[in-house]
Amino acid sequence: MANVSDNAALEQSVRTVVTGTLAVSLVGGLSGAGYATLKGKSPLTYGFMTSLNTGLASLTFFGSREFLFSPLIRDSLSHVELVQPTGNVTDKVADTAAAGAFTGAILNGVRYGGSRVAAGAVAWACTTSLLQMGCNRFIIAQRDSLPVQQSELNEPSHLHSQVKELSEPSIRLPEPKGSSDRIMDVMTWVAPVKKLSDDEYVTVMRKQQAAIDKRLAELQAKGAPPPPPPSAPTDTQSRP
Repeated sequence: MANVSDNAALEQSVRTVVTGTLAVSLVGGLSGAGYATLKGKSPLTYGFMTSLNTGLASLTFFGSREFLFSPLIRDSLSHVELVQPTGNVTDKVADTAAAGAFTGAILNGVRYGGSRVAAGAVAWACTTSLLQMGCNRFIIAQRDSLPVQQSELNEPSHLHSQVKELSEPSIRLPEPKGSSDRIMDVMTWVAPVKKLSDDEYVTVMRKQQAAIDKRLAELQAKGAPPPPPPSAPTDTQSRP
């Protein structure tokens, strides 16, 4: 497990050195080319020279930080909480300051001699420390915004709510019609047949019964024999 962790840390360090060196070299080359263009000089030559110089400086800085000062600080100052990675603004600031001082001392020593070594170390240490703290603040701000974005993604959108409401209607659908109801519907569509309610049906039957009683009374007045009494029904009849 320790070997796996060490290999992962080594890969991360190599990735940081390569990425940082290429990024700084690119920025340096573009800056040099732009400056040369403004001054009316060859942008290709200035771009190459500034890219080479910044690339060497960034390689010295990132290489010394990842492979010299960071392991040294982790091993020697493991009891100091300030230099441990805790996810706050002070992460890798000590490593960066040491690597910046080392790089600044070398660059100023090569360019100006031994009299400017200390000034270069202090200037580079302060500059790289401030840049590292700014980078940490940016990372922290991005990390703090992730839970809010995740919660917004987990919440259903307004469109999804509408789709859910449409897929689960609150109105109960009517129950399927029986065979007699379907027959009446067909008859109503084919011929002008009106489907009567219970009250209307009772009223119609009473009118028919009154008409029948009136006709029987007229026939009896003319001497017709009265109708025989109705027999008891054998089957229960229901209206259609």
